[in-house]
Amino acid sequence: MKPRQKKLSNVCSQRLSRSATGQRSRERGVALLITLGLLALLGAASLAMVLLASSDTMINGYYRNYRGSFYAADSGVNVVVETMRNAIQNAASNANNPPLPTGAIPATVSAAYAPFMADDYTVSDNGSWKEQFRMIANPGGALVLGAPRVDPPFDPLDPQHPLTYTYPYTVTVKGKSYLGAEEITETGTIVYYIDPGAAAGGALPRFSKWGAFIDEFAACKAPLVQGTITGPVFTNGQWNFGNYSNPGYTFTDTVGQKGTEASWFTNKGCVNSATAPNGFKKPVFKKGFQLGQDEIKPPSTSYSQIQAVLDGKGSPPCTSAPCSPDPPPSQARMNQVLKTIDGTSYPSSGTAPTGVYIPWYTNASGDKVFGCDPANPANGGDGAGGGFYVKGDASSIDLLASTGGDGTTNPTQTYTIKQGGTTTTIVVNNTTGKTTVSSGGTNLILKGTPTQLDPNTRQPITQADPSGNAVNPTLVYVDGQITKLSGTVQNLTGITIAASDNINITGDLTYVQSPVSIPSDALNSSTNAGVLGIYTTANINLYPNSSGTNRNNLTVDASLAAIGSGTSGFATPGNSINTWTIVGGRSEDQAHSVNIGTGNTYYDQRFAGNFGPPWFPTSVLQPGQNGAPPSHSITVMRSSWKENRR
Repeated sequence: MKPRQKKLSNVCSQRLSRSATGQRSRERGVALLITLGLLALLGAASLAMVLLASSDTMINGYYRNYRGSFYAADSGVNVVVETMRNAIQNAASNANNPPLPTGAIPATVSAAYAPFMADDYTVSDNGSWKEQFRMIANPGGALVLGAPRVDPPFDPLDPQHPLTYTYPYTVTVKGKSYLGAEEITETGTIVYYIDPGAAAGGALPRFSKWGAFIDEFAACKAPLVQGTITGPVFTNGQWNFGNYSNPGYTFTDTVGQKGTEASWFTNKGCVNSATAPNGFKKPVFKKGFQLGQDEIKPPSTSYSQIQAVLDGKGSPPCTSAPCSPDPPPSQARMNQVLKTIDGTSYPSSGTAPTGVYIPWYTNASGDKVFGCDPANPANGGDGAGGGFYVKGDASSIDLLASTGGDGTTNPTQTYTIKQGGTTTTIVVNNTTGKTTVSSGGTNLILKGTPTQLDPNTRQPITQADPSGNAVNPTLVYVDGQITKLSGTVQNLTGITIAASDNINITGDLTYVQSPVSIPSDALNSSTNAGVLGIYTTANINLYPNSSGTNRNNLTVDASLAAIGSGTSGFATPGNSINTWTIVGGRSEDQAHSVNIGTGNTYYDQRFAGNFGPPWFPTSVLQPGQNGAPPSHSITVMRSSWKENRR
């Protein structure tokens, strides 16, 4: 039995051995397949990576070429426009009459941009992409630079009048970088304003030229309200500074005074010296502090605002001291021109009733026309009128920058004047050239709107905003007090509010668009902002807003002047004002003590030249003073920008 068992054991052992060997053979075959599969996957992944890298390189190359061409074209547009701007500025000269050609493009301007059309111009630095641009023919055959529009039209008999040249342009530039090419077209205007200035004997700088002016500021009177004041600053006395640190004083333009010392208020009292005492928080004078300067004489007249209501002119301002006060127009003269809404003339004698009076007449065709009748030589014969005359106190005047205030869809300026229980609403539509007056259910529609004429030449005075558009003037004269004044001023509308008594500003007075950026005080050259002047020979009283987002503060966009009596100025008879913000400027006879925490004045940069509120008072030149210096400004306004190819 034992040998039998041994034989069976050998047989099983052999079978098991063969089975293990076959299994190992099969295992080696599977490993081969797995290895081949992994190699295939690795190859596919490598191929994908190669394709991805190649595509990314192609995309980056395309993007690089596109962006290079795009930036070359965009840079080219800027280079061409800036070249034209500089060429226009260089071509202007006060020695020429007119300073620039009025009906054509100066040859030097055309020659300045011609090289950009003749050949490719490289804008790259060494080692960077070779970007180039060239000006090409504009779509539709438009000119690169159009002939200028000149406002007002040049008058050879009045060569000293400021002019505004508006050049339209259309520039198309092709930018290239290796294989890429892109085109950009830009349209816009280049606006050049030039003021030839005036000789010493006839210069009449308006008081709106000042960021702040105080005629009399006595030594150790009271510290000036702290804050930021931009624009030129001057006093015929001496400045009084408090030792403030939050926010303290910041002056961005020249600060001058007639006095040779300033007053410095410290915790030990007031010190008079040319410089700040030790330990004093010194004001920031970015353009210097000038002591011992020539006197600036304030006006002794009101520019005859009452007369200007009648005929748009007023009387020629005084050009040399001493000036005698201008006589007001006679009551008989007012009777010839002024009427109420129902046609009742201003009385030729006796006491005139309270009310709103307008210069208007009926012409030969039966039309009711704003202004004085040109058929009557006694009325001046020019047909113009400056605005509206309010007899008696105005309990409130509200200015409203309206749209369709007269039933149209045009931008309009609305004046709502209240006297006791009577409300008069006046809507001036400069688009249609109509003035609408309403009161007590009566409506009066007049052809024409207020016009300002030069008192010497009787020619229209046209002021242009830096945008190049004309600003339409209106004068409101109140023979009494304005108890409440607030509201908004429409774009391209110039208003002067004048009164014989106090003017109380009881709410914000703002422009629809600001002429300057805040707080940088840079001119917004593309704006069509209005302009507001507030003038009285009494006081301008300031009250904070009693409600709204500007509660306890006050914002006034205007040039304010409380000058003429010798004691006029700004006062705060009501609650204290946290922050008083002015966009414009302020002038006063005397510095008054006021209850204001911070006073910020952001100068209306348009006032740096002869631009200002209509019929605004002017200063008087003193012996030895220089006249108004020549000035100019040039701005570029882009109206459209389009990429032609992508």
